[in-house]
Amino acid sequence: MHQATGGLVVNLPAFRKLRELKASPYVLAGGGALVFDPTNNGGSLPGVQRQTVGVFVYGGGADFPVPNIRRVALRLEYRGLVYNAPNFGLSSLDTGKVTHTAEPSAGLVFRF
Repeated sequence: MHQATGGLVVNLPAFRKLRELKASPYVLAGGGALVFDPTNNGGSLPGVQRQTVGVFVYGGGADFPVPNIRRVALRLEYRGLVYNAPNFGLSSLDTGKVTHTAEPSAGLVFRF
């Protein structure tokens, strides 16, 4: 699965505990596309095709400054992806259902 998404990020005021940590919380919402590209890992069904579906993205997180390192922060984030379940071009796999993928993550932020 590959994704190409974009979103609007809104910074929020930090509540007291986050202010003490100098954290910067945010929420996000947006959209994009998911590309499902089945491969032959251990055998695939004949006729299975690549499929692209639209996706709604939502989430939030916070940036926590790294002490003694200017312009660097630790980011903790959660993103949820809501989309129609793929059928890979096979009517027998078509469920007609909306599904969800959770993407918790952590990383570093470098501010320029």
